[in-house]
Amino acid sequence: MIKKYSQMTQLDKIKLFIALGIILTVIIGAINHFVYAWTGRKAFVGLLVATNESIWEHIKLALLPMFIIFLVGGFLFSKKVNNYYLATFCAMFVTVLFIVFAFMGYTVFTRKSILPLDITIFILAIVFGYLTAYRIFFMPKFKWLNYLSIIGILFIVIVFLTCTYHAPDFFLFQELYVK
Repeated sequence: MIKKYSQMTQLDKIKLFIALGIILTVIIGAINHFVYAWTGRKAFVGLLVATNESIWEHIKLALLPMFIIFLVGGFLFSKKVNNYYLATFCAMFVTVLFIVFAFMGYTVFTRKSILPLDITIFILAIVFGYLTAYRIFFMPKFKWLNYLSIIGILFIVIVFLTCTYHAPDFFLFQELYVK
C-alpha cells in the first residue's frame, strides 16, 4: 500500500527523494541532449546542456539535473541527514568518474561508441551517484568535509560552465560523432 507523504517516515522520504532523483535525472538528462538544437543553439542554453557529442558535454546531461535536484533536496533534507553536501559532491563526482572510465573502458576494445552501452553507462552512473549519496547521508557527520564539499560542488559547476566555451585540447572535449 502506498503511504501519503505526510505519513511517511523520514527514511521513507529520503528513499523517495533518491528514487525520484534517479528517475528525474535520467529523464531530464535525456531531454537535455536535444535542448541545445531545439533552442537554435543559444549560447546561454549551451552553458547548461550538451552542445556537442564529446564525453565532457554528455556528462553535463547528468550533472545539471542532479545539481538542481540536490539543490532542492537541500531545503528538505540538509538538516535531517548527516553530510548532505558531502553526499551531493560525492554523487556528482562518482557520476562523472563512472561516465568517463566506463566509456573509455569499453571503447578501448571496441574502438567505437555503441549507443545502447552509452545509454546504459549514463543510467548506471546516475544510479551509482545517487546510491553513493544515500550511503553518505547516514555516515557519521563530517562537519568540515561538508563545508569543503560546498566548495567542491561550486568548483564542479564552474568548471563545467567554463569548459563549455573554453574547452582545453584534451580527448574528453573532442567530439565523438560528426553530425
